[in-house]
Amino acid sequence: MPSSDFESMRKDVILEIIRLTEEKYVYPDAGKKIAAHIQKKLEGGEYDDIATEQALASQLTTDLRSISGDHHWSVRYDPKGAATSVDPENEPDEDRMARYLEASRKKNFGFERVERLKGNIGYIDLRYLHPSEHAGETAVAAMQFVAHCDTLIIDLRQNHGGYPSMEQLLASYLFDSEPRLFNTFYYRPTDDTQQFWTFPHVPGRRRPDIPLYLLISGDTGSGAEAFAYSLKYMGRATLIGETTKGAAHPVTKEIVQGVFDVRLPYGRPINPVTGTNWEGKGVEPHIAVPADEALKIAHLHAMENLFEGCQDDDEKASLMWAMEIIESEYSPTVLDETALSRFEGAYEMLRFFVRDGDLFYGHAEIPDAWKLIPISETRFRLDEDMKFEFVLDPSDQVCAVRTTFVDGRPERHTEKTEPDPG
Repeated sequence: MPSSDFESMRKDVILEIIRLTEEKYVYPDAGKKIAAHIQKKLEGGEYDDIATEQALASQLTTDLRSISGDHHWSVRYDPKGAATSVDPENEPDEDRMARYLEASRKKNFGFERVERLKGNIGYIDLRYLHPSEHAGETAVAAMQFVAHCDTLIIDLRQNHGGYPSMEQLLASYLFDSEPRLFNTFYYRPTDDTQQFWTFPHVPGRRRPDIPLYLLISGDTGSGAEAFAYSLKYMGRATLIGETTKGAAHPVTKEIVQGVFDVRLPYGRPINPVTGTNWEGKGVEPHIAVPADEALKIAHLHAMENLFEGCQDDDEKASLMWAMEIIESEYSPTVLDETALSRFEGAYEMLRFFVRDGDLFYGHAEIPDAWKLIPISETRFRLDEDMKFEFVLDPSDQVCAVRTTFVDGRPERHTEKTEPDPG
């Protein structure tokens, strides 16, 4: 039998959760129904046989989730964590902020990787949306690094969420200076709303004109979903990957009876285009592919779009050159020494030989040699500047090599003169 002290605490915990549900749950009418259901169970004695704090927390979590259909709810028995939360002497605000800033700095405020991919495609791997007051300088630097790219890819596949202020800042670089309503949040405890508009002024160059791709996955959550959802329905981005988590509602933490940690959804985003959000459904991509293929698909899609929109023949040739390399890097050709050995030999002044499992290129008048990278079974490249295609005769024997150059110099056709360069 539970002790009388536990019975009293058990009732107080349940009554407090009923009150919080009525006052703070994101949907007022649903909050009243959930609270009434828990009250009915309490009065009917359905919690009387629960004898431990852990069992009580587990049962309340199950009930709150099953009644509401909302899996943001949780109740945990956590006396140590709860005591730290309610006693400011254990962790002053300035100490907590210092620890947060130091940890965030070491993770570069969520900006895991920023680079220029082949084809002049900008790429930002963003793992978390930190508040702009702390991460703004890093965000501005990232956006300026890709400011001269022809397309931008923002990778949110490993981003679990964050703060609206960072969504707002990044979105401002992706539109012109006319402010646009980006998102609205409703907060139940205060019964008010907060609008987020793009800024009329940002440091550095905006890029409202370039194609934008967002990579998403089943792990993309919360604020990262908000960013993707908003840009999708504003018609600004192409989403590639998997449907996201479906976690739209922000959650607040409440300490009950000093030992229970209660998490409940207290707000919801309201998209200005759809009038709703992605809660429980997730954000669906325009192009559905496994998450680990999303970058490849986005990169190639971006290159194809650039090629289709290009009117300059020289630029088209440059894009085609890069596209072949990009495709080969995402789907590498692997050739063993037997396959490579058929290309060995002298081709007038050019020589090719196999060493340690790779094909090397050299010139009769130069002592150095350079490793080649396979593009296909008969095509290779030297860095990004030269490509070699071995020509086969009717009997499928290598008889020549064709050399092409990225700078548009005339193609060279060189006959094979010796089977082995020695």
